[in-house]
This record gives sequence, C-alpha cells and structure tokens, in this order.
Amino acid sequence: MKRKKKRKPYLGPLFLAWCYECNLPIAKGKQCGRCGSKTKRVNVTPPGDARPAFEGDLKQLLSSISAMFGEQVARRLVPSDKIVLLNSIPELDRCEEVILDGQIIGLHRFVLDKLAWEFIPKLEGARRLAQLISGRRVVVDDTAAQALVRGANLMGPGVEKADLSIKPGDVVFVIDKQGMVVLTGTAMMTGEEMLARTRGVAVRKRYRGPPAKPKILPSGQTWEQAVEANAPLLQQLEMEAIKFIRNTISEVKRPPVVAFSGGKDSLVVLLLAKKAITDQEFHVMFINTGIEFPETVENVYAAVSKLGLTQQLLVGNVGEEQFFRVLKQYGFVARDYRVCCKTVKLGPTTQLIDEYFPEGCLSFIGQRRYESRRRSQARRIWRNPWVPNQIGASPIHNWTAMMIWLYLLQEKAPINVLYSRGFERIGCMFCPASDMSEFTTIQSSHPKAWARWQKIAIQIAKQEGLPEEWVKYGFWRWRNHPKPVQILARQLGIPLRYTSRSIGDGLTHTISSISKDIEGGKTLRGRFTQPIPLDLAIAFLPTLGEVLYDANRGIVQVSIGDDDIQLKCILFESGDFTISGVDSILEKTAEVLVKTVLRGILCTGCGTCLSLCDKNAIALEHQRARIEKHLCIQCRACIQGKCPSLYAFRASSKQ
Repeated sequence: MKRKKKRKPYLGPLFLAWCYECNLPIAKGKQCGRCGSKTKRVNVTPPGDARPAFEGDLKQLLSSISAMFGEQVARRLVPSDKIVLLNSIPELDRCEEVILDGQIIGLHRFVLDKLAWEFIPKLEGARRLAQLISGRRVVVDDTAAQALVRGANLMGPGVEKADLSIKPGDVVFVIDKQGMVVLTGTAMMTGEEMLARTRGVAVRKRYRGPPAKPKILPSGQTWEQAVEANAPLLQQLEMEAIKFIRNTISEVKRPPVVAFSGGKDSLVVLLLAKKAITDQEFHVMFINTGIEFPETVENVYAAVSKLGLTQQLLVGNVGEEQFFRVLKQYGFVARDYRVCCKTVKLGPTTQLIDEYFPEGCLSFIGQRRYESRRRSQARRIWRNPWVPNQIGASPIHNWTAMMIWLYLLQEKAPINVLYSRGFERIGCMFCPASDMSEFTTIQSSHPKAWARWQKIAIQIAKQEGLPEEWVKYGFWRWRNHPKPVQILARQLGIPLRYTSRSIGDGLTHTISSISKDIEGGKTLRGRFTQPIPLDLAIAFLPTLGEVLYDANRGIVQVSIGDDDIQLKCILFESGDFTISGVDSILEKTAEVLVKTVLRGILCTGCGTCLSLCDKNAIALEHQRARIEKHLCIQCRACIQGKCPSLYAFRASSKQ
C-alpha cells in the first residue's frame, strides 16, 4: 500500500523571489523595482516567512561554520558585503534555511540534545565549500555518480578516492571525476575504510543533484538597495493597510487603539496607524507583563517618543511577581497551557481597556497569518473571548516577515535592539513558545533574570518528581508532548509525566447522594477532596445569592433564588456541602457552586472577569478578585465567562 505523503505546513502563498541582476531579495513580485528585471521564485520551505539575518544571527552562523570548516572558510562562504536571509522551517527547535545569492546554501539549526548550533550544507553550499577546502572529499566514478543523483546512498565499493582524515559522522562532499559535487551527506566510515572499499554504506545521502557549478553572484549589496528594489510593493502594501484601518474605524465605531508590544509587527501597525488616523486621536496600549526584556520596555517608550505619541501611551504595569506567583500556583506554563498569557497579558489588557474605554475599543494588532496555523485561519477582524471588551483587527494579516522588515527599514523605524542580537521573535522573557536556542541566548545576555527563573523552575520540577533535565532541555514547554519530543525524551531517559502536584493540590469534588426531605424536597450531599479555605471560597458566592459566613463555626450558607424557587447551599470548612431544594436543578446548582468556589480559591487577580460585569461589581484587592455585594445583581456573567484559574484547573485535571 502506497504511503500517503505528509503534508507540509502551509500558512499562505509563498512569495519570496530574487533579482539575479541586482542580487537582491524581492518580497513579492515578478519584476525588480530597481532595475526592472524579471525575478525568479526562491524555493523556500513553507511557511516561507523568510527574514533578514542580522548581526547576532550572522555571528552565530559564522561561529557554527567556523567550528566545522575554519573561520576563513566561514567568512568566504558568507561574506559581509552580501545580503543573507534566514527562513524558519518546522523542526524540533530553531532551524533556518540560509539564503545567499538567491540560493539556499544550507541549514542552521539548534540541536536540542546537544544544546548547540550546527550548520548543514545543502547542495549549493557544498559546491561552494568544495572550492574553499581540500578535505572532506570522496571521489566516485561516473556510474556511481549517476546512481547517487537518482537517490542512492554511496556504498563502499563505489569509492575511488577519499580524504584519509574523514571520520564517521563528518559532513562530506561526494564529487565526480570532473570535480563536480553530486551529493553531500554523512560519512558512515573512515576515509581509510572507504579507500579499502569496505562493504556497506560509505556516505549516507542528505542532499543530491546533477553535477553543476555553484551559482555565485557579485557582492556589494545593501539593505538600502533592497528597499529600493521593493519600493513599489511597499507602497502598495501601505496604501491597502491604511485603507483597511480607515474603513474598519468607520464600520466598528469604537475608539481606536494600537496594541504595541515592542516587536516588529506591532511597530509596523503603529507606523501605519499614525499615517491612517489623522482626523481623531488614537491611543497606544502597552502591557508590561513584568517579564518583558528591559530592552523591550525601553524600546516602547523610545518609539512612541520618536513618533510623537507619548501623550497617547497607556501602560498596564503588571509587576514581575505576578508571573512567578502564577508559576508557583499553577506549575509550569506551556505551549498548550497558556495560563501565563491569560493572567499577565490578557487579563491586564481587559483591565486597562475597562479603565480608559468603558464601552470597549477597537485594537489594531500586529497579527500575521504566517506566524502560526491558528493565526493563518483567523479572520482579519475578530473578537478574543478572553478580552471581551475589545474588537481586534490586523492591517498586516497577509504580510510576510520580509515585507515587515523592508517596510521598517524604509521608514527608518526605531527597531528593538534585541533583533540585532539574534532573537527571532520578541515576547515575554520566559514564554513557552520560545525555542531553547533563545533561552541559551537569554542565559548569557540576561544572567540575573535567568538565574531567578531557573531556581524556581527546578523547584517546581522537584515538586513534580521530575529531574533537573526537565528544565535543562525545555520539556516544561509542553503538557502534551509532540512525538519528536517524546522520542528525544526516551533517548535522554527523561520522564514526560507529572507525578504529584496538580492545580489546586488535587482539589476535586464528588456527589455522594440525593435524598428526600421531610418537607417533600430533596437534598444533594457532596464533598471536596480536601478542606476548603472559606475566606477565599466566598469571594464569588454573592453572585449566587445571599451569603452568610460564620468563621467561628467554619460554615458558609448561600440562599439562592426567589419565593418560587428557593435553594439553600451550605458549605463546610471540612469540604462537605449540601444543596436543598427542587430536585430538577440540584445537580446543575452543584456544578455552579463548585465552579464558583474554585474560582474564588484559585484566583490570581488577573482581572479578566472585570470586563464581564456591567455594574462594576468586581473589585481587585490583594491580588484577588471579589464581589461587591451591594452592586451585584446576580446575573452571573462573571462566573460564566472566561477565567484563567478554571482554565488551569481543567487542564490540570486532564493530566
């Protein structure tokens, strides 16, 4: 049976092209805006979101190549006077295609089990390297060369000559008698064994192709020239985005806001908004989550100042303790367990909007389809259930990273300095969506912050019965680990399951019985699996009805309903509870009671629930939310809406 070919990630059309006359990248289009020549498509791997290689990227790339071939070879292979692009491709950690002269010369990837970078030359890179070094060569006859081009591995008997210094595991270049590279791969034998024509695989293929010379183009290009070559496209993109911003404001009719994070995408949106919104004032909103890079915070203030928008800046300062408080309470955050984002970003965003825009706002956000599969499927205008008082809109939804960077360079924008230091994305310092390559950079660039994070992370790992390697190799970044990560964990002998603590310290509930009362009603009896801190549990109980709390006896009584339907709930400090009343709604009431109690106990004070209350009956006090009894009308919108605490509890309960 023929195996179905695995579908590659596909988030949008692949636009990247190259002008081979100017030796410049073209973000989209069949013609160079500088010389008028026809362009050719660059066959990048999807999603095809290529970007410039900046100073930090090039430094690390040259270091990786130097480790394999020497510093002089590295500098000749990647000269300083040519434009280099990097295109991220799906891998276990960070892996990027290196694009030079419109050709993919190799892969630069971070190897997770080694926690180190390596360079893997592709066929074009091998052809160039073969002209720069004398070693790592394996010569084959024409018959063997033809077989290799068709897809075969190189077997020992097919070798005619081999470099004696070759060791198993080395990257080697297989060339024909005319000196042309036809294959690059991994040596499976020593050079001596190859010369002896030992039986077996001599070189395991990685990349292959017909004999050809390297396609080396003249040097001397600059990013100013690249901007010139893409000028018509940038003008078109700007005009469309400005039109979108103006039309959206006209249709939505809410105060316009730009959500600025200090990253490249939101900076482009800020520039576009300043050009588009000329007939009214708009605000710039920044949420300082407490775990932002210092450079990012500095960039936000510097950028709005340069653009003359300081008076329009609204800042939500969360405080650095909030993230670590969430970490200690909920355990490791993860890519599939984003309780951190909900508590230190989305909740504070809701609070900030409520404070300045009671009727809600229209937020222009730097969200692009090429960032992830989820975003590729999102609409250009949307609502986030975690921020119900905001309508989001993205003017750059269809832009690629190359379009973003060319526009920023054209506008001479105040770009976050972290991009020049090797960071591909700018987010929270300990975001689980980050690659381990970025964490190794943080370890050296921000040692004090890293030391604090590592200490707490190792403590959590020990509480979960997990080894320190769980932190070292970044396995904390998932709750449900993808298959490649599972394989790596087995190779390293690291367990992938939490073994002890869960959210709420294992707090769950059961219903033990439903019995008839003397008056003809019924009583439901249940209990939580452990004693309940009633002083925390009562925070949201006023949304259900009148609450009487007897701290001395350790009892809370809640009267629910009106004269027609009356329920009485009694909650004991021991964890037991009873609900008396009409039979048909007892179990449903029990679910609501449990949910409301959990919400009070697990609350971190993120403020997500504040926008759910039209009566302003929710207040924050000592990092916790509570209900103002005299304002609450018991509509229960706050307990029916989104809550990070309940999200975390449900996710933990599934483990």
